[in-house]
Amino acid sequence: MRITIYFILFFMSLSSFSQSLVQDSRLIKKQLENGLTYYIYPTDKVEGQAYFRLFVKVGSLQETKKQRGLAHFLEHMAFNGIEHFKANELIAFLEKKGSKFGHDLNAHTSFEETIYKLKVPTKEATVVDSTLTIMSDWVDGMLLDPLEVEKERGVVLSEWLSKQSPKNQSGQIFLNTLLNNSRYSQRTVIGDTVSLKHFKHEELKAFYQKWYDPSLMAVAVSGDVNAEDVERAIIEKFGNIPSKFPVATLGEIPNYTKDSLIVYSDKWTKKTQLNYIQLQDVFKDVDNEAAYQKYLKRSVLNKLTSARLAKLSFNDTKYNKASISVGNFLKSKGALVATIDLKPENALEGVNEFNRYFQQIAQYGFTPQEIDKVKKTMLGAFKRDLNDDKPVSGSGMINQMYQDFFYGNMIISLKDEYKLMEDCFAALDSIQILKAVKENSNTKNPFHYLLTTNNEDASRLPNKEALLEAAKSLKYQEVVPYENDIDIPKKLLSTSPKPGTVTKIVELPKIDAHEIHLSNGAKVVYKKSILEGDNVLLAGFRKGGFYAVDSTNYINAQYAATTVSMSGYGDFSREALSHFLAGNSAKIQFLIDKTRSGFFGSADGTDIKTLFELFYLKATQPKVDSLLFDQLKEAAIENISEKPKTKTEKFQEEFKFLVRGKDYTSLRRTKASIENGLDKAALLPIYNDFFGGANHYVFTIISDKELNEILPFIKSYIGALPKGDFDNSYQYKPQPINKKPVDFIKAGGDSPKASFSLVFQQDAPIKNVASLEIKNEILEAILKLELNKRLREDLGVVYGVSVSVSATKHPTSLGRQTIGLVCKPSDVDQIASEIKTILNGLASGEINFSEDLEKVKTNLNNTFNINKQKNSFWTKSIRNYYFNHYKNWDFVTDFESMVNKISKKDIEKLAKKYFIKTPQIKAVLYPENY
Repeated sequence: MRITIYFILFFMSLSSFSQSLVQDSRLIKKQLENGLTYYIYPTDKVEGQAYFRLFVKVGSLQETKKQRGLAHFLEHMAFNGIEHFKANELIAFLEKKGSKFGHDLNAHTSFEETIYKLKVPTKEATVVDSTLTIMSDWVDGMLLDPLEVEKERGVVLSEWLSKQSPKNQSGQIFLNTLLNNSRYSQRTVIGDTVSLKHFKHEELKAFYQKWYDPSLMAVAVSGDVNAEDVERAIIEKFGNIPSKFPVATLGEIPNYTKDSLIVYSDKWTKKTQLNYIQLQDVFKDVDNEAAYQKYLKRSVLNKLTSARLAKLSFNDTKYNKASISVGNFLKSKGALVATIDLKPENALEGVNEFNRYFQQIAQYGFTPQEIDKVKKTMLGAFKRDLNDDKPVSGSGMINQMYQDFFYGNMIISLKDEYKLMEDCFAALDSIQILKAVKENSNTKNPFHYLLTTNNEDASRLPNKEALLEAAKSLKYQEVVPYENDIDIPKKLLSTSPKPGTVTKIVELPKIDAHEIHLSNGAKVVYKKSILEGDNVLLAGFRKGGFYAVDSTNYINAQYAATTVSMSGYGDFSREALSHFLAGNSAKIQFLIDKTRSGFFGSADGTDIKTLFELFYLKATQPKVDSLLFDQLKEAAIENISEKPKTKTEKFQEEFKFLVRGKDYTSLRRTKASIENGLDKAALLPIYNDFFGGANHYVFTIISDKELNEILPFIKSYIGALPKGDFDNSYQYKPQPINKKPVDFIKAGGDSPKASFSLVFQQDAPIKNVASLEIKNEILEAILKLELNKRLREDLGVVYGVSVSVSATKHPTSLGRQTIGLVCKPSDVDQIASEIKTILNGLASGEINFSEDLEKVKTNLNNTFNINKQKNSFWTKSIRNYYFNHYKNWDFVTDFESMVNKISKKDIEKLAKKYFIKTPQIKAVLYPENY
């Protein structure tokens, strides 16, 4: 199913007397004699790349008491030595071929599944073959070397430590409520420190030998591959693995038998939230037409509910926001979860108001206008994909394979699915929707209500009994029907704009594009799309952004684009515009960030006129709805906590000031700053300054249409913009960077871990940004490899290390490098010493990172060649060329050569500049009372 199936509004019983669905003819799905299932779907949506998955129907639920945490631990060991790749050879091999550990090579474990994920380049057939060998070894070839097991204990314990935080405590309460005292609640995926520290090697081996059985597994492959070769290799590599056909039963989570309320409060929780939780049967086995129709109706109901609640959020509600979602949170269980963010002083009123909205849906369904919009949107998206005849996404197909293997939801062709949808929607009206809602309304069944709040707010809330009675009123509340008739104008633009003129067209042969100069000062770069499919991308930017306004308007600039987009444009309200565009592919978003303003839009070729009209409408006819502005301002003020900062929050703020300086851009917002600084009258002038004038704007158009087909739209809509007189010179001057070493060490953290950071900054002028960005990316990757190699793999003192190496010329030249991690407090000094040794070794050449350098270069070039196939790559590259004033297009046309020319000496020199010659800011937050 191509509509996501995770979140669905209502469950229906499925009829067994229905025509079966027909599997997508391009999909290969078979089973070997040992029970292993395999899926293959060839698609060249991205040339030279494919996705591989090993699905395992085993997770922490299968552990014995002595094995708690070992399903997840075994997942770690899969990368620490298999039959054909000892120790860390597996990761090294794939990285050498162009995959990146963590990004392209990863895995996860949950209660009921373990999934190994690979994304690999496929131009070399040997890489595909080796990838399948690796997956085969995971099934029947893990070495589980005792020395590697002991090394990995520290890594997994560090992962456990990294997850300890007050936020996780409230999350665990929510999970425990869902698990309802079942076996699941006794088998947390990561296990506990006692089991992780002391489990015997034999227990890990026993778990592997029992549960990693072909009959519980599937191999899934989708992407640019030769299907016959892949199938032959799967049969060869997996067919002879013996199977004992163990039965991995799912656990049982009983439904709630009565309503109850759980209240949890602590000093860290920021908002008051009430969850309605109702356990339900799992949804699966969409393999016949009747099941598909019910699934489709649920998808429609889910979209209708989300849209209704979003619309209601614009009213002056007694609560802050609300949502309803229902889905399979486990293979064995589904749940309806409704969530309300309450205002503590109006808690009962907020609950009652939400209950009324919920019952309006349950008792009356949805209006014809609401249903028509959802149907148009869903059908339009499917029809465009079908007409474009684009290759299927490899990643999307992998997700469908997951649904098929774990839930029995059949993979059908886009053509068949569109026909099923069309037939179903032809008869789907408000009466049918109401019937579906009433048939499946189960608000009478028991709920568990979970309230999470801050200790201080808890004292302002009604007592537990009053809250429970308010929540339970959902079951018997009578309401009037929802009414919301929207007046939708017939045209986007009431009058056609006066076209502008082209002053000159300059060829850009290096990138096979044209630069079109307009009389209003705009510059348009047109490039023919290299992708098949009738579509167009429209993007643009101009220097400026928040930093181009003074401190008095800094807050207003941050709210201008958002407020206008919610208010609407011209004759359209936000909601009317959404209805007008239902089923149309045209979309465009206007944004302002720190250093530039701009927009990004797209449409299929049939909707190109709508795209340009929509752009012109949003650029020239903004409006600010007074009532909406007041609501946004009130919400912004309410969302700012004036509770005393925790020691962790104080540390984070002081650390930020050390790095960025203390001024109006880095200070936290206060209620007073919003109340006094956010001014409705300032928003439209700011919006018009940023978007209403064309001068200095650089537009990018990527389309498979010829330039002569695009030019009339350029002249009629972009050329029609007024020139404007926006001053894009930067007004903001950042605070001077710190020039001396600083040790910022505090105690007061709210978890048992220590947070460790190093920051280095330079303000020397940057000359060649394109070349420096490549060197920075290489240094960042090498440093991360070296740090993880030592701290994670050798010493086992961290779960992972974050590294960032960046540079910018805007608003002034700044280079910044950061290293961050969490660890046991007792390991801080050792880690600091190890990092210093590694930084010195990179700068001096004492660390031989030549092999890592070649791996990183290969990965960079591979990523570049993949990204170059995307139209968004060209919009970003063209923007960077003009934004950074590049002298040439070598960073696009000669990228691989630029990468390959970078030597070990270049990286050593850069490391010396960044980490030896630059003073560091060292920040450590230890736990409270450490």
